[in-house]
Amino acid sequence: MVDSDGGGASVQIYRERVEQFAAAAARLGRHDGKLVAARGLTFLGTAWCLVLAYLDAPARPLWIAAGTGMGVFFLSLAIVDDWRKRQRADLDRRRQVNQWQQARCLRRWSEVPIPRVAVPPQHASLAKDLDLFGRASLFHLVNLAHTPRGLELLRDWILEPAEPGLIRDRQASVQALAPLWELREELVLRGHALAGSLAGPAAFVRWAESEPYLARRPWVRWISRLLPCCGLLAVLGLVAGFVSPDVGGMTILLVIVANVLFSVALTGSVHDIFDNIATRSGEMRHYLALFDLMAAIPCSAPRLAAIREQAVQAEHGAVYQLRRLDRIMRLAGLRLSALSLLYIALQATMLWDFHVLQLLERWQRRCAGLVRQWFEALAELEALGSLACLAFDNPHWCFPEVDAGLPKVFRGTAVGHPLLSDEVRVGNDVTVGPAGTVLLVTGSNMSGKSTLLRSIGVNTLLAEAGGPVCARALELRSLVVTTSMRIQDSLADGVSFYMAELKRLKAIVDQATSYARSADWTLLYLLDEILQGTNSVERHLAVARVLSHLVAEGAIGAVSTHDLALARAPELVDCCHAVHFRETLHGGESGRQMTFDYRLRPGVATSTNALRLLELVGLGDRTAGQEPPAAGE
Repeated sequence: MVDSDGGGASVQIYRERVEQFAAAAARLGRHDGKLVAARGLTFLGTAWCLVLAYLDAPARPLWIAAGTGMGVFFLSLAIVDDWRKRQRADLDRRRQVNQWQQARCLRRWSEVPIPRVAVPPQHASLAKDLDLFGRASLFHLVNLAHTPRGLELLRDWILEPAEPGLIRDRQASVQALAPLWELREELVLRGHALAGSLAGPAAFVRWAESEPYLARRPWVRWISRLLPCCGLLAVLGLVAGFVSPDVGGMTILLVIVANVLFSVALTGSVHDIFDNIATRSGEMRHYLALFDLMAAIPCSAPRLAAIREQAVQAEHGAVYQLRRLDRIMRLAGLRLSALSLLYIALQATMLWDFHVLQLLERWQRRCAGLVRQWFEALAELEALGSLACLAFDNPHWCFPEVDAGLPKVFRGTAVGHPLLSDEVRVGNDVTVGPAGTVLLVTGSNMSGKSTLLRSIGVNTLLAEAGGPVCARALELRSLVVTTSMRIQDSLADGVSFYMAELKRLKAIVDQATSYARSADWTLLYLLDEILQGTNSVERHLAVARVLSHLVAEGAIGAVSTHDLALARAPELVDCCHAVHFRETLHGGESGRQMTFDYRLRPGVATSTNALRLLELVGLGDRTAGQEPPAAGE
């Protein structure tokens, strides 16, 4: 279903929620001025009552009571005001999240924040050729993760194809999460609080998996126990009368001095440990909110059940253990609280910090093997939630069949480019493969050849990440995608455009040779107008040689070209499957216009449009009205 703005039913849901949250925030802010005025009046009233209590001694109790009442009312108003502000902030965040989702559905890229994630160097060419990252990219469309590990995991899913069994598990989880849009909204909201954290829980995980501080210094543990025990025995001896006041007092004094010296020598390192974890404790509370949400996900798919188990499993679950850690860190933070004087007394008499450290390291030993699993499960939930949102926003897309038992083929019905909006996208039935063939895509300039190649590549990556694809139906073998599309020369490295293309093609040929020996994976190559940096004769011979080698190695792929004679090259004539796009020229000599329907047709292109485009931009000559020679002449 498509609404009046061109979006689907999901767009309508997002639009309604934007309006709902905006209206609720407006209602909360309607009486802000009155509330501020009331707070000001009650504050002045409280101050005035206290002044009168000082000046009017006979009525002092009455004025104190009135001032107390005014003060309580002032504090109540402050609490209400703070609550209202937090509610409005929450409503504003919810409104913004739904606005972003609406913009994604309509492909309004400028209205959606661009997720920042590093691209591994070995995948840089593929990412650039297929618009995988950055503005108006596949990652820009799909990503809803906010934790650093969630961003990295979704990136890796897109770049690294999964095994068919794992793909089916992810598909089941994505399908289970897709209708739960309110749960996914909560996941985004709670993750958004961590969007500014670049390091994430990495330092916390390293600490949890490292050797405990006291394990390397057992003598610290024993001294921190013996000294307080000596002081306690001296106190008990004094109370019971077993020791004299002089001996008992001197013993207590010596214990305190020893405690202070011991603390001065070692608490710096202990406090560094506390501070490192406390710095993350603010983040940990946000992560705890995410783990609480994990406990609410359904167990209808195996991966979702495993993720939920990481959050809620008895004493080994993230929720239980992080709450325990939070309580321990509150004890560690006593020195920084309003009870700092109490901390000084406890440290001088009981070596407080060292006992808290023992509690902390007991938690560390118990959870060392679990912490990384918790955060990996959370990252997986974010990645699955991102793909689930893509499925929810595009219910007319399909989940592909990916099977290592299928022939070496990419076969799709109504395959379109995911980054194009529904209004402009044109789907085409396309088959790449089987092994021993190459798809030759021909057609005029701007007719859709490059978009078709990118549609094949991007949908393959989506399929092997476990998500839905922009097609009515799709089946494919386990494929590894490689591309040569946007080649650039390098002045710094002294590499010409032609040499840069050759290096890229050499890497693709080497990949084909490598995967020729694989029983499980097949190379899918996508080549867009390759070897343009040389003359047409040599380009024809070189391209035919490269393609024949790739065919011989069992790779499958598609290549776009203006060289219409390639289909008749001796090396390719028996293996080339040719398709083409075409254009339509409208109007007379006084005003011509060229249009494209972006429909894929069998066979080699029957027309070209380079000279016609020259005319349309005003660069024609007296022979411009003549038709260009037919293809192949």
